Amino acid sequence: MEPREYPLATYRQASYVTAAAAASSNNFEGGRVVGAREDDFRARSIVAGIPNLIGPSRAHALQSIVFRLGMRQQPQAARACGFSDKDRRVIDPPPIVELSIESPFLTENEIKSYLRYESYVMNCCICDETGTKDASFMPEEYQHQRRLMGSSAGTPFAGQDENSQEGCFFCFSDLSCRTPGAFRLKFTLIMIDPPRAGQVRHFPVLAEVLSDVFHVYSAKEFPGMLPSSALARRLRQQGCIISVRKGNERARSSVVTRFQDGITDEDEDDDNVNAEQQERDEGGFKTRQKRKSSSSRARRT
Repeated sequence: MEPREYPLATYRQASYVTAAAAASSNNFEGGRVVGAREDDFRARSIVAGIPNLIGPSRAHALQSIVFRLGMRQQPQAARACGFSDKDRRVIDPPPIVELSIESPFLTENEIKSYLRYESYVMNCCICDETGTKDASFMPEEYQHQRRLMGSSAGTPFAGQDENSQEGCFFCFSDLSCRTPGAFRLKFTLIMIDPPRAGQVRHFPVLAEVLSDVFHVYSAKEFPGMLPSSALARRLRQQGCIISVRKGNERARSSVVTRFQDGITDEDEDDDNVNAEQQERDEGGFKTRQKRKSSSSRARRT
């Protein structure tokens, strides 16, 4: 199974060494391993935290496993929603992250068993445009609120992409930002082992990825929503919980052109669906009123 690489995605890859090699180091400082040996110890803790899905006789193969995250769909823009929860607008397009797994010692079926594992958890936080500083916290007068709103934790969806390639995807279609500015999103992956959940204090981070810079606009400057991508539509067809939309008339025309093919009336966004429902309700109300008027005239005659 060849790993697929995606541009503009950064990821962290751990290096692995044997326990004997790590234990032989004398590079300690204040009771803590430093430098390269600290990375080695961290790598060992990652391997120890990975559930064995391939059987005791194959446990040694997990020493070589590497988790990578790729941004399959980058966030581009959002309308600032301020400090009220009543008019919250989501980041567009919704970020989609794909997990890939590499190992020279695992078979294709063994890799698939890890890609289909259901107990991954991915967390999302907001950073400044450099990606080095957490931008979650607000100024002192709004210290009890956070800049990023919505569902910042995601679970995996195993399905096929727009090219019918099987993968493990994490979709974040319910994220909003309170204030204008330029930001990045940081996604962090952990793997929960349910039988050990009550015995360990935390599970190690397997991989991280940073999104591209996206811009949050005021209501007047917001350029509009984009139509959903082929990937989002394909995942939605398979049961993934992700919103799809046709897009807004104010949407950026250069980007809209890329997604015009395949748009159907069934893929209206939530606002359009609500508007159509309201029109149907109003139409039904007017029809009932006409029937009542006709019935009243008939009784009078």
